[in-house]
Amino acid sequence: MDLDEIEIIKEIWKLIRRNNLGYSVIPKTFDDACALQIGERFLVFTNDGVAETTDKLPGMSWKDYGWRAVLSCVSDLAAKGAKPIGAMISLNLTRTVSANEIKEIYQGIIDCAKTYSFDIWGGDLGESKEIVIDCFMIGISYRPIWRNGVRPGDLIVVSGELGLTGAAFHLLLEKGKEISNMRNIYKAAYRPEARLELGIRLSEIPGVTAAIDLSDGLSRSLYELERVNGVRLIIDADKVPIAKEAIEYAEANSLNPLELALHGGEEYEILFTVNPSYEEQIVNLSRELGLRLTVLGIVERGKGVYIRTKRGLIPVKERGWIHLRR
Repeated sequence: MDLDEIEIIKEIWKLIRRNNLGYSVIPKTFDDACALQIGERFLVFTNDGVAETTDKLPGMSWKDYGWRAVLSCVSDLAAKGAKPIGAMISLNLTRTVSANEIKEIYQGIIDCAKTYSFDIWGGDLGESKEIVIDCFMIGISYRPIWRNGVRPGDLIVVSGELGLTGAAFHLLLEKGKEISNMRNIYKAAYRPEARLELGIRLSEIPGVTAAIDLSDGLSRSLYELERVNGVRLIIDADKVPIAKEAIEYAEANSLNPLELALHGGEEYEILFTVNPSYEEQIVNLSRELGLRLTVLGIVERGKGVYIRTKRGLIPVKERGWIHLRR
């Protein structure tokens, strides 16, 4: 059997459960973060890592590489509605790295810490064949939003506009053709931003039932919600918010902009579900934050992820960012 990231996680999770471990935290289902309740608040924990050969894009500076290493943890906490308070960083270096490169990496980490107001508590230093950074981060929330709260009838909502990182990956990895305005495409790849304020505000709305960030792409994130909740998710193709630069890039490179939006990955937007009776609060929040929040579709009883197109209802392919998939 070929093992990819999804299958490996399943096997590890089974092994943990068979040994009666992992039950001291919430949620009891697999998520990209977990929490301990301390009084009225929750300490929310997450971690993530980057490896030079798979995560340092062509043209990415060491400073941006450091930023990206910790930004992913901020985004995970944002999707849980947790404010980050501190991080510990493990840095594995090669023997050929220079002192200036190390300082650049850490300056990117510090830039992220200052932007999102969390502390750096220390970490570990080791040797490796490539530069690998691992971040462990803690946040605080009064009501964490997990993946496992989706209910039939919920609306499916996404923040921002999609497709920019899909365009960037095609440009940088497939040597695509540039368009006249590349600023937002490069920014999405090199200096992505987390929707922290949105995530915290969503945790204050009781009708928000589940959330996940789009670091692995829209299609995979939809499937993650489908798997953990045992429901059917249906989105409308004409509702998917695609950035104008992504559309322009797709046209210049004979690509389908919807494919860029569905499968790009590393978007760091938030995908969430909400009881329809709270839709007006979501509209008001969108207006208050000056941030586009789009209702993509609805949750139904059943299984699978589908997209409604002019050709009818068709299954969505699960692609996105999946480590080790051949």
